[in-house]
Amino acid sequence: MLTTMSEFWASQSYYLEDVFPPIFIATAIFSVALFALFAFGFYRRYRLWSLGSTDKRSDHMATRVKTTIGVAFAHVRILKEAYPGWMHFLIFWGGAIFVLGKIIRLFSYGPWGIANPPQDIWLYASLASEIGTVMMVIGGLLAVVRRYIIKPDRLDNQPDDALVFVWVLIILLTGLMVKGWRISVGEGNPTDWGSWAPISYGFSKLFTSFETAYRNDILVWHRAVIHALPAFVFLAYIVVGRSRMQHLWLAPMNVLFRSLRPKGALVPLDIENSETFGATNIEDFTWKHLMDLDACTRCGRCQDNCPAYLTQKALSPKKLIQDLKSHMYDVYPVPLKMNPTETRRDMTTEVITEEVIWDCTTCRACQEACPVFVEHIDKTIDMRRHLVLEEGSFPETAMGALRSIEQRGHPWRGTMSTRMDWTEDLDIKVLADNGEVEILYWVGCTAGLEDRNIKVAKAMGKLLKEAGINFGILGEEETCCGEPARRIGNEYLYQMLVEQNICNFKNYGIKKIVTACPHCFNTLKNEYPQFGGDFFEVVHHTSYILELVNAGKLKLSSSTDQKITYHDSCYLGRYNDIYEAPREIIAQLPCAQMVEMERRRNQAFCCGAGGGHMWMEETGTRINEVRTEEAMRTGADVIATACPFCIQMFGDGVKAKGVEETLQLKDIAEIVAEALLPE
Repeated sequence: MLTTMSEFWASQSYYLEDVFPPIFIATAIFSVALFALFAFGFYRRYRLWSLGSTDKRSDHMATRVKTTIGVAFAHVRILKEAYPGWMHFLIFWGGAIFVLGKIIRLFSYGPWGIANPPQDIWLYASLASEIGTVMMVIGGLLAVVRRYIIKPDRLDNQPDDALVFVWVLIILLTGLMVKGWRISVGEGNPTDWGSWAPISYGFSKLFTSFETAYRNDILVWHRAVIHALPAFVFLAYIVVGRSRMQHLWLAPMNVLFRSLRPKGALVPLDIENSETFGATNIEDFTWKHLMDLDACTRCGRCQDNCPAYLTQKALSPKKLIQDLKSHMYDVYPVPLKMNPTETRRDMTTEVITEEVIWDCTTCRACQEACPVFVEHIDKTIDMRRHLVLEEGSFPETAMGALRSIEQRGHPWRGTMSTRMDWTEDLDIKVLADNGEVEILYWVGCTAGLEDRNIKVAKAMGKLLKEAGINFGILGEEETCCGEPARRIGNEYLYQMLVEQNICNFKNYGIKKIVTACPHCFNTLKNEYPQFGGDFFEVVHHTSYILELVNAGKLKLSSSTDQKITYHDSCYLGRYNDIYEAPREIIAQLPCAQMVEMERRRNQAFCCGAGGGHMWMEETGTRINEVRTEEAMRTGADVIATACPFCIQMFGDGVKAKGVEETLQLKDIAEIVAEALLPE
């Protein structure tokens, strides 16, 4: 077969000599021009990003490159959704194979002194181009069907989208016609063209009617004007303008410079040295946050997973990012001059309204879904910090919680309980009386002071004593860890609490902390090290209970035969990747049956309490009621939780749905305490 092809190319060498030099020169000129345009367009963006504050994102480069390769080439995040994932996979890899084939063919002959192309390489490159074309066409058709026929709510069609589809199709078709013409040029075409260029071979049959004398001229003009020129113009359009196709390089860059700090850690404010707090202008964000705005592809996955948006709140994570992007370009319409417009809209009241800013529950579903690691929550918290610390503007109910933290050391302003009430009859050590303990049980404000969750604190105390653990509590010395204050935006109050708590831990020589609250767990584990609190280990009670069960220190009976569905707390699951421990505990209950909710693990639906919303009024459809309905659909007898916020919200949801008699709420600690074998 290859011998036949070699003979064919030898007979057609004069065509190559006549045609290739001008094509090669034109290609070189266009390539240089295209690179210059790309450099110009990239520099404009770089100038915009440089407006932001510093943010170190160059550490652990090997890890960054590894993830970037996995996301960009293996589509590890994109394929989480089958239809759009495989659609994008076909388009991306079809394009890559197509371009690779073109490059190999371009440099296989002519200027490099090769009279006849190396046939094995050339032919495989030819076939690769055909395969890539088919993949792109199939992927493109799937995209068109999805965008213009199925039309999911999260996609907003813009003229650029249609232009890209049409333009790419024209380039692909004209490319096939070029090869078809080229096949048609050779007299006595080899019979194996159908194997190495099946689609182009079909096109060649359309051009056999041209006179031989004109075929070469047609090939030159078609190749240069009808195919090559539109291709270069298209590339120039996407590198200079604001086409979404720029995600070809912006998305990998954004992945490369993603945050490597713990997922649950916010960036602290420098309270002492900062002149302003939070973000009130676009320049107040970091350079990486501004890159986020350009890297967002408008895919809408964040919106599809946002509990606020799905319960008809004002917040759409996608729109938030796109509105900030539009604002950035409104303020700096000519990035090279870097002169902002004389008047600009207020970013935290007009561009992004206060309602949108306060709707966020910080559940992290948006960032978990985003294929290019856009950081929505940091931007929202920065705008909250401005509203709270600079403007003194926040929801009235949140103000009550913050004032209670300042005055009483906890956010539960209406409670009459004290931090020691739950310990009655349990004989639990208080560190002020006896500091010789192995474990500090950090009870938390909600479990220590809120009526329903006091039962969880009692159950956990019972388990620790049953297992013979030498533990103690801070009692009246325990104060809020600061998590509600930080998520609401009062970084100043948060840092005061951190300093106080770290001082206490040092005084008592604390080395290990166990807590039943994912919010306390996340803050103590991931955020306290920012302020010197890195000398102690923090363990969530589900992990610790499982450890005790596996070690035989807690022996479980077969006392329950109920169906149990487990709700993944956002701050335990998405923030800290603890999914298995609570499920393994339930699995070790001999007669219990585990039933899962449709949305679970990293896709679990929020209870609605995060981001300070435990102490804020909610409008419209309540998030906790939506989640309660999902639990009800499993047919479970018990909703198991591992978070005091979640159990509080489910309590309200169960009452609202009128199923208090048939659907129980229990923390993992309560379930295990009830299942202990009698002594």
